Amino acid sequence: MAGDLAEQISQKTSGLIQSSNHRDLLDVVDSLRSHGVSHYVDLPQIIVCGSQSSGKSSTLESLSGIAFPTAEGLCTRFATELILRRGTKPEIRVHIQPGVGRSEEDRRRLSAFSRTSDQKDFPRIIEAAKAAMGLTGDGAKVYSTDVLRIESTSPTAPNLTLVDLPGLFGASDKNQSDDDAALVQKLVTDYMHQKRSIILAVVTADNPFANQPVTKFARDIDPTGVRTLGLITKPDKIERGSDSEKYYVELAQNQNVKLNLGWHVLRNKGHTTMDDTAEERDAREAAFFEDSVWNTLDPSQLGVNTLRTRLRKILWKQIQQGLPGVKSDVQSGIKDCNQKLTQLGKARSTRKEKHTYLQRISSRLSVLVRAAIDGVYSDLFFESYPGQQDAFERRLRANVQKILTDYAEKMRVDGHALEIVEDYCDPNTKSRLMKGLVRPSLHCLRQDLKDKVDEFLKPHLTVHPITYNDWLVRKVQEVQEERHNRNFDLLSQQLCAATAETAPESKQIALKKFIDDVSVNAIETCLIQRLPDVFSPDVVWDLSDEQVEQLGSEDDGTVKEREDLVKKLRTLEKGLMDLDAFTARSGAQDVF
Repeated sequence: MAGDLAEQISQKTSGLIQSSNHRDLLDVVDSLRSHGVSHYVDLPQIIVCGSQSSGKSSTLESLSGIAFPTAEGLCTRFATELILRRGTKPEIRVHIQPGVGRSEEDRRRLSAFSRTSDQKDFPRIIEAAKAAMGLTGDGAKVYSTDVLRIESTSPTAPNLTLVDLPGLFGASDKNQSDDDAALVQKLVTDYMHQKRSIILAVVTADNPFANQPVTKFARDIDPTGVRTLGLITKPDKIERGSDSEKYYVELAQNQNVKLNLGWHVLRNKGHTTMDDTAEERDAREAAFFEDSVWNTLDPSQLGVNTLRTRLRKILWKQIQQGLPGVKSDVQSGIKDCNQKLTQLGKARSTRKEKHTYLQRISSRLSVLVRAAIDGVYSDLFFESYPGQQDAFERRLRANVQKILTDYAEKMRVDGHALEIVEDYCDPNTKSRLMKGLVRPSLHCLRQDLKDKVDEFLKPHLTVHPITYNDWLVRKVQEVQEERHNRNFDLLSQQLCAATAETAPESKQIALKKFIDDVSVNAIETCLIQRLPDVFSPDVVWDLSDEQVEQLGSEDDGTVKEREDLVKKLRTLEKGLMDLDAFTARSGAQDVF
């Protein structure tokens, strides 16, 4: 059964790509898609989009040969990617690509969905897929961001992707809400934004053009119309000779809404002709166009057979012009993955890997801290770059010199009026390394520094002020000689004068000593020179297994990011190999 259905699809679509040189070029795109490159790089495809009940699914059936189930009301409730690929044997496989935002559990469940069509009743597979997506039963969603992927392989099938998208709508009802309308619009426009997608914008002739927003979205996204082909369906549903018929004929002549790729007209099956064979359908279509006002159009604009030809030419041109960009995007993606993986570092699952990782960090940190203390700024770490923190902030010795110079000046001016206060921890520091090791060590250093400052300050606050500095003796003698030249009437005046002469000089000596003690014995000895020991290799070596696990382990987000990057990198590298092989095989220098 699967072979018959696949062969039917092959026969219906073989007209899309006939010549071998076309097929070689399409084969490389098909290979890229099979590797999953389309997840990361836009590849050529045809997307069928329009308003609800505009004839999108019928158009897809006419082009592919697969009869998708249709019903009154809701039709397409998710994106359906029909992937026609060449294979050694006829086969149709159906699986689900989970949408963005699905939980990991849902992703595993949906990714496991796989069906092989061995039955004529193809709609049963779609119903099973709907159930898996949560679109059936009580509390079911109306639309899904999941993608139904139908892969059809056959020895003679063309390599092509057709995508049927949910129909756009504006008015909500009991079956679909305003939120559903927004979801569908985003889904459709996201596909339109893929720069190598051919937009097959479907409008139905039995509905006023102004009520169908698909061409507006297409023109907003593809303003020049180079990727948009307008398609008018149901021309047999409007009254002959009516203004509506005249309007749509002019539209097809590209006289109203002008598209660079022009317009096409298609008459699909109706409710009374749903059981028609492909041959009967084509015969009814040809007879209608022959005996109607539509025969004033160029014959290349009418019918499914000429539509296949137009799509073949458009897709061929799109691939020919787009492959160099595809290769460039693949190469850029590989470069970006490698850069991000380098930033993340190697995976750390074992204790040895975690310990080695911490040792590497501590060694690097020790080198930088020692260089910063010594004022040797040859490492690139100390350089300034646009958009980065000023390099001066990283130059420790220069900062210490500036801070202590400012501190000394401040103390000389009003040091006697200052009150020493506690410092505080940076509330924005969140990394486990800072929380678990560096911050506690810095806290200890800070406490030692405070204790040392208190130790230097205590003699000046509680002990009898005395100094044996000979500078003070000489200075006091000079002042006393000057005082002897003056006369004081009272003894109290003489004592006050002596005190006034001694106190300022004594305070100046004490202040200088305190500044030096704080700068050298406190800041330099208790803090600066001990910084290299905060996270030195010796500290890392002595960490317990629990500390290594806590500090060296990766968070789930990092693990997931690395896994995604590795997957993307492998996919893109396979794609690049295919592109390079195609270039070498075909000598396609004109393409690349």
